[in-house]
Amino acid sequence: MRDKACIIKYEKGIATVIPLLSDTCINCNSPTCSKRGTPFQASNPQNFTLKSGDIVKIEAPATTQIAQGFLSLILPILSAIAGYFLAEPVAQLFGVAVTESMRTAGVLILLALSTGIIFILSKTLLKLSKPQVTGIIHSIETVQLESCPL
Repeated sequence: MRDKACIIKYEKGIATVIPLLSDTCINCNSPTCSKRGTPFQASNPQNFTLKSGDIVKIEAPATTQIAQGFLSLILPILSAIAGYFLAEPVAQLFGVAVTESMRTAGVLILLALSTGIIFILSKTLLKLSKPQVTGIIHSIETVQLESCPL
């Protein structure tokens, strides 16, 4: 995630920001889109001097992006592959010949199971870090506070 945002409040190293409208959002009808200006919090690990009205660049930390990629892409794909190959030992356990239907069922079952586990983990145990302010695009001296979509 890389985006521009306007700071609406800054306290104790945490900036409350509103994402700014981008060209890709012009035809968006989503209620959570940046056109609607849903505020969220971002950390300031580089200790920039931030003020309300500043336009900043925010990014998700690399570790968060890697974890997200692994959990959302790699784990389900590996689970589906495992389901394909585990169909044969399961069929042997029940004394039947393995068929393509069994392999397909194995793929779908393990894919659904991995998706369910990822969903539960993301809602309970995983505490991924906040987006980070990685640069100041315009300081309050050059941008009017009224231009911030409050």
